[in-house]
Amino acid sequence: MKLIRTHLFIFLAVLGLFACKKDAAIDLDKLVQVDSAQMTKGAIVTVSRDTTTVTYGNVEAKFSQTSTCFPSSEVFAFSASGVALPAGGYYSWQFGDGNIATGATTTHSYQAAGSFVVTLMVMANANNMLAKVSFGVKALGQQTKPEASFTTKFDFPQNLNYVTFNSTSSINQGDIVQFKYNWGDGTEHISSVGLVRHEFPKAINDSTYSVKLTILSNSGCSDDTTIRLTIPGRYNIKGKFKTESFDACTNERILFTAEAENVPSGAVYEWDFSDGTGVRTGNPIMYKYKFPNDYDVIMSVKLNGREIYRTNKLVNAKGENPKPTAKFEETLVWDYPTTQRWSFNSRSTIPTSTIDSYQWSFGNGNTNNEFYSFIETVYNKEATSKTYTVQLIVTGNGCTDTARKTITIPPR
Repeated sequence: MKLIRTHLFIFLAVLGLFACKKDAAIDLDKLVQVDSAQMTKGAIVTVSRDTTTVTYGNVEAKFSQTSTCFPSSEVFAFSASGVALPAGGYYSWQFGDGNIATGATTTHSYQAAGSFVVTLMVMANANNMLAKVSFGVKALGQQTKPEASFTTKFDFPQNLNYVTFNSTSSINQGDIVQFKYNWGDGTEHISSVGLVRHEFPKAINDSTYSVKLTILSNSGCSDDTTIRLTIPGRYNIKGKFKTESFDACTNERILFTAEAENVPSGAVYEWDFSDGTGVRTGNPIMYKYKFPNDYDVIMSVKLNGREIYRTNKLVNAKGENPKPTAKFEETLVWDYPTTQRWSFNSRSTIPTSTIDSYQWSFGNGNTNNEFYSFIETVYNKEATSKTYTVQLIVTGNGCTDTARKTITIPPR
């Protein structure tokens, strides 16, 4: 005897004829003819394609089930035959989940997965049961289609070709029993767990792979999803950048130009000028600093949003208004018959920094470069009056300015 497939379970076959009150016009014993040997051996189960038949005496119950995978909903179809029912007779079904139905044919859907005992009763009327047979069915329930999804992570900074994949797939009912990853590089991996790692081939340039995950549930339903994953290339970039200053002491602008080798086409240059104004892109790029300082400028090369190279160097900037303004006041300190003493007091300014040096020239051959903002000098009187040009040169931010005045020394 060919038995039922393994996914269908026979829980109970039987239970025989019950003694019942006979109707004078109908011989109830002839409706169900079962000898004692068949009752002892129980029901006979046969399977043909997608239909299972349970035979008990001359009572025959058949059932089949549809696929539970979305968009289908699992539905069991039941039918009963083999008995010429008397007037008022009927077939009664109990589905093992608390639901019942009547009729030679009926359908039923189980909401949850599980094994259920279905009972078919042949009824002469509501009070008289002619025969009863029970058999088991295995339901997969509803909403058993899985939803495939997964995440990727570069867990190993020293080897960006080695990637972690973690399935975040879900299913409402049942279990996911298989995870199949197709890496897009000609290889694939099948596993019973969703967390796996894969090392992609090493390449000089960035390589993009279509990674596909296909999942399979214990109900035979499947789903898949694909994402594109870029594996970083190994670029042999070398070099830094150069700077060129324009109009340094009036309206300074600095031109930054990359001098890097082996930069792939499509790469983007990003500049952090380290003054808190954010990142700029371009090459070459002109930039103007507001304040004088030494700035640690960072140049990054990015490809597809990923940094593939970085270099930096200190750049001196003069900022806005870097040039000092030279100015001084002169005062006659004393006047003797043969000499005069004069004092000179610098009133020079610089907007964004400090003055670095004062260089005095008094026109009489005397000079002083010792960082005096206030200084005195003596002039000798001669036979006639004489005019001298006093000059102050101030330096700041590497820029200079000059102020001049003339004084006249009277004759002695």
